[in-house]
Amino acid sequence: MKKPINILIILSLMLISACAMSTGKPHHSVDMSGMDRHPDSQYAWKVNWNSLKEGIDKSRDEGKPMLVDFAVHEGCARCEFLQKNVYSRDAVVDKINKEFIPIFIDLAKALTPQERVLGQKHEFHDDCLLLFLDHNGEPIFDDKNGKMCFADKIEPEAFLDYLEYVTSIYNIKKSK
Repeated sequence: MKKPINILIILSLMLISACAMSTGKPHHSVDMSGMDRHPDSQYAWKVNWNSLKEGIDKSRDEGKPMLVDFAVHEGCARCEFLQKNVYSRDAVVDKINKEFIPIFIDLAKALTPQERVLGQKHEFHDDCLLLFLDHNGEPIFDDKNGKMCFADKIEPEAFLDYLEYVTSIYNIKKSK
């Protein structure tokens, strides 16, 4: 029983510090705006990604939290790690696709005004960032640890535990 609690405490502290430590400098260095993208190279293709507009509508309609990933396909160690090691795991993909509305915001393209406003609201500094928002678009907070987001890489098992934790916080707050 202590192991899951310790993992959650460590994850929460790690994720919160990652949110607080944003440097304002993008982690990615590759400009992909002029590149032709082959369907096989889509970001984390197993996840059923939505645009921000579609995702917000689905989240409200289905009453599910949003997982919003500001990322790039290539050139960012964190994004590439998530694609290859986390978003490729069936258990993670199943959890995301069933219990969240996943939204991908491609930082290699010009952001829409709505994407830019969302990013600025959460101080992303044109950098890669993962946010967890409720169906009203508000950040999911842990009363002890604050805003639930991260800008750094996370191991697959820890990410799966974190998704479970976010879901439980969301469901508790939604039921109030």
